[in-house]
Amino acid sequence: MGAKASRGLVEMSNGRSRMRLNKSLFFSHQAILFYALCALIVVFGILEPVFFKPRVLLDATAIVGEIGIMAMGMTYIISTGGIDLGVGYNLQLSAIVFGVFWLSTSNLALCIAAALLTGITGGVFNGLIVSRTRIPPLVVTLSTMYLYRGLSMIVARTITYGGFPASFRTISTTKLFGFLPIQFVYLLVIFAVLDYFYERGSLGRNLKGIGFNENAVIFSGVNTHRIKLGIYTLTGLLCGLAALVYLGRLSAAKTSMGDYMNFEVITAVLLGGTSILGGVGSMRGTLIGVLLIGVLKKGFSLLNLSGNIYNFTLGLVLILSLIVFVLEETRNVKFKDRQAMSGDEKRAVV
Repeated sequence: MGAKASRGLVEMSNGRSRMRLNKSLFFSHQAILFYALCALIVVFGILEPVFFKPRVLLDATAIVGEIGIMAMGMTYIISTGGIDLGVGYNLQLSAIVFGVFWLSTSNLALCIAAALLTGITGGVFNGLIVSRTRIPPLVVTLSTMYLYRGLSMIVARTITYGGFPASFRTISTTKLFGFLPIQFVYLLVIFAVLDYFYERGSLGRNLKGIGFNENAVIFSGVNTHRIKLGIYTLTGLLCGLAALVYLGRLSAAKTSMGDYMNFEVITAVLLGGTSILGGVGSMRGTLIGVLLIGVLKKGFSLLNLSGNIYNFTLGLVLILSLIVFVLEETRNVKFKDRQAMSGDEKRAVV
């Protein structure tokens, strides 16, 4: 009878633990962010009923395609406790280089290769300094941000490069099945690949480990310098890709491209639950964060609200999201402590 009672108590405790875990997942940071996204769609739909049309909602995903592409790489970087403040201006410089090569050669393949190489070079430059020196990534990328911006201004001056062929513009104007923006497809493909390595492979564990305690990762035999160089290079490549997507949408390369994108990319990553201190991250949260920014941009555009109001709102949303994230992390710590206590109780009963 005593053994049966003991097993009953253990099973009851396990059942309660599963209920608490399910409740924790239901109210996780990403879940709350998804609820906020749905609520935002409803609010904009009430204020402007046209927002409920599928065409308008899908357009909200198209206008943040390049932001989302760069945010995927930024999630890797911030997970390590690093940051790249210059992604918007790396995109800008890549687009300017594309325009310069088009003006001088009219060779589309060469222009695309030059833009991608420019983005990669910027990423490698950041990665080499961050991985080989003790200079904080914030300082490194703040410096290279102005470097890329300055190079763009020196090369382009006040020139706007345009006249790109219609075949090039199709990389951003095509709609699959007649309704799905191709930019959103690019984003989903890149997300699927990077999320797989982040969640299922050792890379994700190492990235978070570097952010949490880099020395411990080094002592385990992992080459953290190579990982840092790799993720900054990857982000540079994504900046080049994003530049091509952005050019296909706007059909012009100019020095105002990329302004405010740094803030939007970093905001999307932090909104998604990746800690600015490193050690915690979520690719899926970043995707939701990107979609939330897209809904905000489209909704404010339909309501004819200024960009200043959008920037204010985005900053406010980021602050609230960070507060929610901290509260959620505190609750998780308390939940794990209770789990550990209940485990001790189970062993005592058995």
